[in-house]
Amino acid sequence: MAFAARSELLDQMLRDGQLRRAPALSPRAPRPLPTGIAALDAALGGGLARGQLHEVIGPPGAGGTALLRAALAAATSAGEVCALIDPGSSFDPARGIDLDRLLWVRPRDPVQALRAAEIALEARFALVALDLGDVCVLPPPRRPKGVIEVVRFEKRTASPGASPWARLARRAEKHGGALLLLARAPQAGTFAAATIELERGRAQWEGRQGAPGRFLRGALAVGAVSRHKRMPPSPPLPLTLPLLPK
Repeated sequence: MAFAARSELLDQMLRDGQLRRAPALSPRAPRPLPTGIAALDAALGGGLARGQLHEVIGPPGAGGTALLRAALAAATSAGEVCALIDPGSSFDPARGIDLDRLLWVRPRDPVQALRAAEIALEARFALVALDLGDVCVLPPPRRPKGVIEVVRFEKRTASPGASPWARLARRAEKHGGALLLLARAPQAGTFAAATIELERGRAQWEGRQGAPGRFLRGALAVGAVSRHKRMPPSPPLPLTLPLLPK
């Protein structure tokens, strides 16, 4: 009886304007995943935004693989569960990456790699790194008319479809995972929330120049966030990318 009276009194006070309902609290945006490189994180607004596709473009030797390693090391060290899709089988387990929190997938071709990335996003991995390297999933350019070439009839691999990046971007947004794509040439286009471009710099060697037994420890690269949906493009950023994350 007392509860009913109090409820009626509250309703009357709300109608009279003596009380107001508190506005609904909007859920906080999830914290971005750091890449492990402070200058790049600042240019990205804190790191890799969850629920978005990010593209890293750079030639061989520009530090793209080292950037993927640094992001995986930072995420696994923070307790996140990550997946690495590696169709080239180029990953070398390195110090700094918690292998207990990393799923390493080695698909046979680009089509399987794209499908594996989609499954990993659906499984709610926090960070999915897709290392395409020299693998290209775009259709080959058209050849000019009148060019004659010798054609060998071989079994063709399945086509990944017209726009696999639209599907992957939707999966990332739906399930809240960050997708980090490494490619030598632009692939995702406008479906990427951020595009990071790398240029090759000087290599970092350990040991005296000219002496035997020198070790390659990393690369000095120049990077820039050339496109971001919520941030302005960044100026050139000097980046130190070690081969082994600390």
